[in-house]
Formats: sequence, C-alpha cells, structure tokens
Amino acid sequence: MPGITITGDHIILRPLNKADIENRLRWFNDPDVRKTLILSERFELEKTICWFEKMQADDSRLEFVIETTEKTPIGIIGLAGIDSTHRTAEIYLVIGQKEFWGKGVMLEAECLLIDWAFNSSGLEKIWAEARPENIASVITMKKIGFHVEGTLYSEKVVDGKRIDVLRLGLLKNNFKNQVAK
Repeated sequence: MPGITITGDHIILRPLNKADIENRLRWFNDPDVRKTLILSERFELEKTICWFEKMQADDSRLEFVIETTEKTPIGIIGLAGIDSTHRTAEIYLVIGQKEFWGKGVMLEAECLLIDWAFNSSGLEKIWAEARPENIASVITMKKIGFHVEGTLYSEKVVDGKRIDVLRLGLLKNNFKNQVAK
C-alpha cells in the first residue's frame, strides 16, 4: 500500500515521509492541537524517527500528510490497527496548521481516506475515538455517517487527568461521502 496518493478538490493525501517528521512533531506537541487529542506523551525527534522506520514495515498502519493543492502540509490522517480478517481500522486526524481549522479540511480528508479504505482496500468498518468536548470532530464524523457506539468513562489519562472517550463507528453501507467526485 505504500506510495498511495489520494487527490481531492482542495487537498491531497500523500504518504508520510521522513522529511515530514519535524512538522508532525510540531503539530502533535502544539498545546492547542493537543487539547483535541487523546495523547499523554510528548513527541521527541529520535523516538519519532524510530517509530517512522518501524511503521514503514507495518501493514497494519497507513499515515498520510494532508497537503493543500499548492503542496503546503497542513496535517496528518491515517488508519491504525488495520485488521484484514475483520476488515476494520481506526481512523485518526490532526490538523496541525490552525489557520485551516473550521475550513472543511477534516471533512474532505476523512471522506477521501474512508472512500479509499472502503472501495479500494476492502475495509468494511472504520472506527474512531474522540473527546466528547471535541464537538467539531464529532459533528464532522456524524455528518459522514459515524454513530456513537458508546462512551468509555474515565478511559484514558491525558496530562495527568482521567478523561472520557467517545467511540464512534462507521459501516461501509452507512458512509455518506460529502466530497463530490
């Protein structure tokens, strides 16, 4: 699956490469971005390079850089825990360039990747986790057909505090692609 590029009207999803690691670190460590994530660890260069090298041989994970059509990197989207037996995967997304928040990038990126996952890679269910207070993310996911499957109470520890996590699921036949072909 390496080498896949998915092109939309306003963005391009292209494989993460080693030159993208500094942007990834900056985005994942940005305090404003972190408020939307379910992560405790801070990202460090050496550990991220090791993670990237391991990921290259990991068939259960795909990570893309979200770029504008002018080739400006603005975020990360990916599938983790790709399970070919059950045909499921977790989707995740980080818009690191805050000037693109609220501009429809999340909707377009998720629709592009989900459409590819369902129609080109054989997945039948995609799931996601979100903080309940991340309203923009939850609204966007519901718009494309995700359903809240449950609330995992005090599920994770983020910055020393226990937080609730929403689990959302999307079946292939419930996908509402919001991106015109």
